[in-house]
Amino acid sequence: MSEVLIYGAAGYTGRICTEGFVEAGLRPILGGRQDAVRGLAARLDLRSSIFDLSDPREIERRLQGVRLLLNLSGQFLTTQKLLIEACLVSGVHYVDLAGEVADTSHAFTFDERARLANIMIMPGVGFNVAPSDIAAGIAKARLPDANELVIALATEGGVSRGTLRGMLAHIEQTGHRRVGGALVPARPAESELEFQVAGKKFRAVYDPWVGDLFTAGISTGIPNISTYSVFPGLAVAMMRGRLLWLRDLIQDHLMPLLPEGSSARQLREGRTYVLAIASNGKAQARVALTGPEAYRFTVLCLREITRAVLAGRWSPGFQTPALYGRALLEGIEGVKWDE
Repeated sequence: MSEVLIYGAAGYTGRICTEGFVEAGLRPILGGRQDAVRGLAARLDLRSSIFDLSDPREIERRLQGVRLLLNLSGQFLTTQKLLIEACLVSGVHYVDLAGEVADTSHAFTFDERARLANIMIMPGVGFNVAPSDIAAGIAKARLPDANELVIALATEGGVSRGTLRGMLAHIEQTGHRRVGGALVPARPAESELEFQVAGKKFRAVYDPWVGDLFTAGISTGIPNISTYSVFPGLAVAMMRGRLLWLRDLIQDHLMPLLPEGSSARQLREGRTYVLAIASNGKAQARVALTGPEAYRFTVLCLREITRAVLAGRWSPGFQTPALYGRALLEGIEGVKWDE
């Protein structure tokens, strides 16, 4: 019997995650609400479990015999609560791809109950959070009295419709910055940052929604955290409140015409760039790395964390990917440290 259930397996990320797991010799159960889940399971000779989240008892029944639930279904503020509640009752570890402040902080509200239930809850196990959280943890270890942390991200590759839809939904809305240990309001693209990783130069803008603003506060204890990402010029204009008619056009009419996600070539040739700089006002600790394309990186992070949990390497309660440290990324092909 499989010990892993992937909920949301029919989506773009769910499908490439499932395929990547099978390539690695893992045999997950595929869960979700769509018949497409059943078709994917049949193609890969896997078990399927078709259910929605309307009945808590049914979710608990579907978790019988499962040790780890991977929630890849998106809309995490809704799906987290329903699936985590079932995991608490069923004694099942829970991880997801939540990569924004609201989602990661929401998962934290279950920390005490997860400790009592002796299960682990870990959001942000994909490219959004996992490598940057680990890099931030390393930087903090190198400079224990750091009081400021800057995280910067860049990607080369495609974007899924789901990711684009989520980004456009709040592209001009106020987010956060961590100041003095508290999350305070911050505007998207309110400042810029030039940085370099592996000899490549980037110009990023302030990204106020990144889950690292919450998770790195937990994993490092650093009170002042800023997060930057590289966006296309049109996206930056929308972040600053311009060209919103184009946002509406994409959302209302063009979205079905766009590719479902990264192409096979983009998955193969794309790269990601992660930088974390911890400082104490006098010295800095810089940790940088390059990795595979963002969706591919997500699959590989999920794979390694799944293996760790099944091997008994986990801690109860809310945890961030920094729990696994540098060793997690060392096990991922394509990761190179810029040191």
